[in-house]
Amino acid sequence: MAATLPPVTFKNGFSQPARSAAWAADDNNVTERGEKAHFLTPPSEEPITSSACNSLGTNVLRTWPTLYNGTESPHGAPDWWRPSNEVDVLICGAGAFGLEVGLSLVRQGITFRIIDKAEGPLLAGRADAVHPRAIELLHSLGLGFEIADEGPLMDHTALYKNGECLSYRRTYQSDSRYRGVHVITQGQVERIYIRDLLRHRTIVERSTVVEGFEVQQDQSIAHPVRAVVQNIKTGMKQTIRAKFLVGADGACSSIRKKLNIPFDGTTTDIYWAIMDCKFATDYPSLTQFGIVMNAEHGGCVIVPREDGYTRIYTQVDAKRAKVTAQNGLHIGMHPICRKLGESGVKVEDLALTVEDVLDQTNKIFAPYKLSFTAPMSWFAVWKISERVARSFSSPDLRVHLGGDASHVHSVLGGFGLNSSIYDASNLGWKLGLCAQNRANLSSLLPTYDLERRLFANRVIRVSGAYLRFICNSKLPLAELRGLSEELETYGEELPILDGTTATDLKFLGAFFARNDKFLLGLEPPWTTSSICPYEDADAADDGMSKRKRPTAVRNGRRAPNPRVAFSQNATGYLYDKITGAARFHILVFGSDLAGLVRDRLARFSQQALTSPTGFFHRFGAADMFNVVLVTKALPFETKERLHGEELEGLRKNAEVVFDDRPPDEDAHGAYEINHARGAVVVVRPDLWIGVCAWPEEAEKVLGDYFGGFLVERPVPERGLEG
Repeated sequence: MAATLPPVTFKNGFSQPARSAAWAADDNNVTERGEKAHFLTPPSEEPITSSACNSLGTNVLRTWPTLYNGTESPHGAPDWWRPSNEVDVLICGAGAFGLEVGLSLVRQGITFRIIDKAEGPLLAGRADAVHPRAIELLHSLGLGFEIADEGPLMDHTALYKNGECLSYRRTYQSDSRYRGVHVITQGQVERIYIRDLLRHRTIVERSTVVEGFEVQQDQSIAHPVRAVVQNIKTGMKQTIRAKFLVGADGACSSIRKKLNIPFDGTTTDIYWAIMDCKFATDYPSLTQFGIVMNAEHGGCVIVPREDGYTRIYTQVDAKRAKVTAQNGLHIGMHPICRKLGESGVKVEDLALTVEDVLDQTNKIFAPYKLSFTAPMSWFAVWKISERVARSFSSPDLRVHLGGDASHVHSVLGGFGLNSSIYDASNLGWKLGLCAQNRANLSSLLPTYDLERRLFANRVIRVSGAYLRFICNSKLPLAELRGLSEELETYGEELPILDGTTATDLKFLGAFFARNDKFLLGLEPPWTTSSICPYEDADAADDGMSKRKRPTAVRNGRRAPNPRVAFSQNATGYLYDKITGAARFHILVFGSDLAGLVRDRLARFSQQALTSPTGFFHRFGAADMFNVVLVTKALPFETKERLHGEELEGLRKNAEVVFDDRPPDEDAHGAYEINHARGAVVVVRPDLWIGVCAWPEEAEKVLGDYFGGFLVERPVPERGLEG
């Protein structure tokens, strides 16, 4: 939402303009006798969203401090808020990354506190879209639909250069139920997260920072992190003891600096000005995602927003986008960072005005023209940096970085907010299991740095190559450290640009052929680890091999999400049945439950699910594992075919979904399952494939897999009896 919307009424069953807001009417808070309701309508505020204005005035956006501002609520903290000074996790920073880590932890029953320097969530600006993969991950927490419904889907892309349309085509889509990139601002995402935490009796402690921390190395101490936090308004300090500390405090992270972790990369000479506004124009594609380039003046990126607003990123002259030394440095619109050269430039005392940027935009768009038709919703200028922390975790694995504290880059590819979502979905379940002593810290937590830093490295390279194309920059791609030699020398291997239209189109064709699925969040780089075992690629691809893998989907890849039926009366997607914050999903593909496959399923059922020595009971049973039986049998057939003692484990512990679509679009086909043999596929809590096995071998394969990082739990007598 870019501005306060006018009041509406639904008296005719749909939204229509109204003279006044019903929620503000006093007579909606009293009985017919004048008695006041117990519920009090919370006070709202309408702060100005942009300090830089155009000639049409200032823009305001309604917000609700008692709902969103946590301990800075005008009414103070709620009576039920009694935080402990000893918690499992302390989260420093309540941006998108920190808040989502909290969403995961609260669903696992993990105690935590989350603090932030700001008085409230982001009001306007910053990130503007989410990938379909990011929404899939949020769907597993119950928030996917709310995120997806906030703004439009970017379904077409227009490319113009020197006033000529070079390409107009459908934006790359995916097989995800969420298809493509959805527009939503970071402030909207943060408010959704905050409401969720409030439903879970958790609020953000505002105007609060970590003054210092230390990690005690005595292994007998249950809460080795000692952090001193301070309210920057009152000066009051307190010490919080925790098992883990999460640094979610942005690009100028004090947590990262305290750990002495270098922020490797480069600061470019490229400046962007960003305008969120309504425009009048004769440019024909303003309602579509677009790139407009001009050989002389630079480039623009267009993001269509909700309610008729458009965001335009405009490349501006570095000589004019200068700032006085006292303004310091930072990445984008993040808090000021005083260390010179580490980040990009925060531009406040500008030689540039919004009219200057509009003039530059018109030069790039020529012969087309744009003009403002509404007050400026948000305006900012920043210098782009491309950096990745040399480690995302402390050596003792007690402190972890994520979001902008661990990586920063250009807007191209939309990886800012999305990378924060991916970081949080990766870290949250791992922290939760280790905090509960259900996983081996030294085996599981190193995989966070391993997986997410590998991803961040590719983001820097991909986003950087895209940026240089649009801005016609010859700046070399950032050099990163602390990774393998192969990653050190990693290059995009893209066509060299010579300014011709033919080469531009060749570049884009090669760039998107290589990166289109990565740009949707669906194809991350992967590496072998305790949760992503090595596999023989030749065996996986050899269709004639007797040792062909049980599924064609490889370890570390996205779990496909085909449509299935849940009952005679309901259908949906497989992901609807593999939700939650920290459970592993055991997909059992059983074909039609008859013939040869039945015997193999019976061995899995007895060895893995019924036996008290099977992995299911050894590592936590239903608390740890969500078993889903995917069958080609129809509901009435399934009831008949699941009979017998040999399938009791499946019958008692598995939820059944019915794979009743035709073979070219069913789940067995998506996973390429052998109907005579069946398959067992492990899907991690963050919806990536862990490992797979033939049913008759699954007890050993999965036992070894989970034994590599989970802690065995005593099997209760009740469980032993069945």
